[in-house]
Amino acid sequence: MRNCKAIALIAFLSLAIMANAQKKKVAVITFQADKSIDLSEVDASADFIAKNTKLSDNPDFNLKEPLKKFHEAFFNSYVEEFDFELIPEEKVLELPEYKNFEAKHGDYKNIGGQEAFETIDGYKVIRNYGSRLEVDNLKPIAEALGADAVMFVRLNYRFNKTGIGKLGYFSIQAIVSLDLYSKDNKSIFQFNELAGSKKKAAMVGGLPVMSPKKIQPMCESATEELIEDMNKKIKRLAKKANKKM
Repeated sequence: MRNCKAIALIAFLSLAIMANAQKKKVAVITFQADKSIDLSEVDASADFIAKNTKLSDNPDFNLKEPLKKFHEAFFNSYVEEFDFELIPEEKVLELPEYKNFEAKHGDYKNIGGQEAFETIDGYKVIRNYGSRLEVDNLKPIAEALGADAVMFVRLNYRFNKTGIGKLGYFSIQAIVSLDLYSKDNKSIFQFNELAGSKKKAAMVGGLPVMSPKKIQPMCESATEELIEDMNKKIKRLAKKANKKM
């Protein structure tokens, strides 16, 4: 009887070790928020685009805190639902190859000279648009880290308009994009989720008032709602991602 129990225990431990050894390793390569708010649902005129740029240039408009809250939720709650092993942030951010990496489609400054993106400290602004050239360029970093795949985490914000004509209200929606690619530039999964702010404001002349005092609380509210929404959906998302990994 004891021998049977011992054999069963050894078999269980062997399976656990094998399962752990087979886990894919993933490096989060950027964690950023775009400070330019999507205007497409409100007004795409040149004048309003200029006001939007001016807002993102304003040092009082700060997305650092909402980004930080999402970052904490991501690493403290969400990642544990995935089957892959997440390489520790400090290992990624302290890697010389990462520190020296210059993105082809990375950061840029707005008209006023302010940064167009917020990042979690230590991360670089890296965008995976178009031909995914950046994913190819990141391969040496992935190999240095022993990563099988790289993940891009990005927050964007956009206006949401309700009501008719100039008598409507507006709110802000927060959108998270989680994009995962193999180190050989094969798409594994792309996921987008959005949530709207509880806070709303009346439009003036059919347009939002573009001031940090009005917009900042809505971005924070939308991010909080997004975190709550992700808390409910992360198991389903992880299940899909795990199948593809």
